[in-house]
Amino acid sequence: MLKFIRRNANAAWVKFIFVAIVVVFIFWGMGGIVGGEKATIVAKVNGEPIDPVDFDRAYDGLKRVYQDIYKDNFRPELLKTFDIKGRAVDQLIHVTLLDQEARHIGLEVSETELRDAIKGIPAFQADGAFSKDLYVRALRANGLTPGEFEEAERQELLVKKMEDLIKAGVHVSDADVHDRYVFDHEQVNLHYVKLDPATFQSQLQLTDVDLQAYYDANKEQFKEPDRVRIEYIMYALDKFLDKTQVSDADVQRYYDNHAPDYEKPEQVHARHILFKVAPDAADDMKQAVRQKAEEVLAKAKSGEDFAELAKQSSDDSTSAAGGDLGFFSRGRKVKPLEEAAFALHPGEISDLVESPLGFHIVKVEAFQPARTQPVDEVREEITATLKVEKSRDVARAQAEADRTKVVDGATLASVAAADGLEVLSPAPIAENDTIGGVPYQDVNKAAFAASPGTVAPVVTTPNGPFLVRVIEKVPAHVPELAEIRDRVDSKARQAKAQALAKAKADALLAAASKSDLDSAAKADNLSVEETGSFGRQSPTAGNLGNAPDLKKDAFRLTTEKPVAPAVYNVSGNSVVAALKERIPADEEKFKADKETLTHQAEERRQGQAMEEFVNYLKARAAIEVNEDFLASVTDSGRPSGGRSRRSY
Repeated sequence: MLKFIRRNANAAWVKFIFVAIVVVFIFWGMGGIVGGEKATIVAKVNGEPIDPVDFDRAYDGLKRVYQDIYKDNFRPELLKTFDIKGRAVDQLIHVTLLDQEARHIGLEVSETELRDAIKGIPAFQADGAFSKDLYVRALRANGLTPGEFEEAERQELLVKKMEDLIKAGVHVSDADVHDRYVFDHEQVNLHYVKLDPATFQSQLQLTDVDLQAYYDANKEQFKEPDRVRIEYIMYALDKFLDKTQVSDADVQRYYDNHAPDYEKPEQVHARHILFKVAPDAADDMKQAVRQKAEEVLAKAKSGEDFAELAKQSSDDSTSAAGGDLGFFSRGRKVKPLEEAAFALHPGEISDLVESPLGFHIVKVEAFQPARTQPVDEVREEITATLKVEKSRDVARAQAEADRTKVVDGATLASVAAADGLEVLSPAPIAENDTIGGVPYQDVNKAAFAASPGTVAPVVTTPNGPFLVRVIEKVPAHVPELAEIRDRVDSKARQAKAQALAKAKADALLAAASKSDLDSAAKADNLSVEETGSFGRQSPTAGNLGNAPDLKKDAFRLTTEKPVAPAVYNVSGNSVVAALKERIPADEEKFKADKETLTHQAEERRQGQAMEEFVNYLKARAAIEVNEDFLASVTDSGRPSGGRSRRSY
């Protein structure tokens, strides 16, 4: 129940958010789910079933995480992009396997351990002490008995013991930590010559024979895919909003069913002044920034206008707004700043607060306690949401009615005119083309599945239903040279120019390998540039940009063999490079950070050990996943059952 939320997410930021939401989700977000009908199962792990109740909780938890991360930019399509259904099942399988293995090797959770763990849960405490009455009421409110909850908590503690046992066997040596530090922090600086194909364009003279030869040799790159010519009506939802009615009962029902959405955590309205300093800055630089920050802090504490001080001194993007951060809840700002803000009363100013960004001075303007928005406060918002939902049904019904008319002989134009809509006729579309700049893949599939002259079944999209008539199918083909002469000419010139640049670079590489890059470039009147220093973890090869092959080879270069072994294609340019200097990792910083680095290395190894162990258990396990069940899960995460299985 709880366990899949608290661990097993791949990214550190996901783990952080899980911890922030877990108590609210588990204890106050399960209404209407617990006690639901177990008409089917989600999966079986060594014969042990995973039921829809647990899947619902895992799915909803992951969905809320992404809604919280993306906020207003969240779209239902992200659920498919991040495979939320698959991740929820994987989490449940992961935990089930660990639970089974823990029981297999004889691990147990004593009554004392279980009792202490439950007493330590803040949701069951009043004034810092466990409250049996609060415990029972919280469980009853969510349809749980103490026995059900305690069994789930016992399982979580057992899995935790299994994880601790695996992690306890993980150790890293000082040499391992140092090698990883060097790998992460060693840098190189290259000098290079970049040969741009565009500079060779003036040397090109292409004849008709050249174009024909290029066309004949590269026909596949000019091949047009299968296309279909269609005409369609889009039943945009906003066209049907005025045909919907939302009653007070509708609003209340929606509000009751989405109660957790209207629970607002405590918020603080704060300003801050940021004095940026890099986490790895030298001590003298950090001290200089601290001194400047303390001077501004003294001015703020003496009563000078905080907003004006922020405008004058803050290194943050909020400086123009007087350092105003607006209202925010916990988990939204860098942790030290957030902790300082929530510890202050309105009007108070913090001492210096150090974070990974630098030093902050924080002033709190106002505080809002946690609360639940009343229905009247969100009535307008809910009404707008329900009108859109109802307009979807109205639009779908109209599209289905119009399709019947068209099948019976009416034209798309006539039914569109009657609805106040229009018929659109895009250029022939390929299976993966967009329509009006939007990727309506289901519309494309329906069009390709229908025969010319027929009307496809109504297709539902997030923006509204589509009614599509297929006019003709255009088979895949290679156009004749005369039809695409300009395209062929452009491609042929690019290829020829790139070949000339590559030939020039090959000659330069050969000359540089015999002497050095600077001398070879000078002899050929070519300019030499520097990448600037970059490390293995850098996103680019310095100012040269994205050059993964060169980056990999760069750290193999030595002063004895400084010239990189190949000509590299970087954004279409041919590049010859050589080592200018190697910048070793800062050993003094390693000594200072060794304890932290060792801890990080242990965490990495522990994570790897856990992953390897679970993969080992998976390889030995009999796991069946109910694919029909997953296929039936909608964006709301409420499945309707199924039968088929997937084993692995």
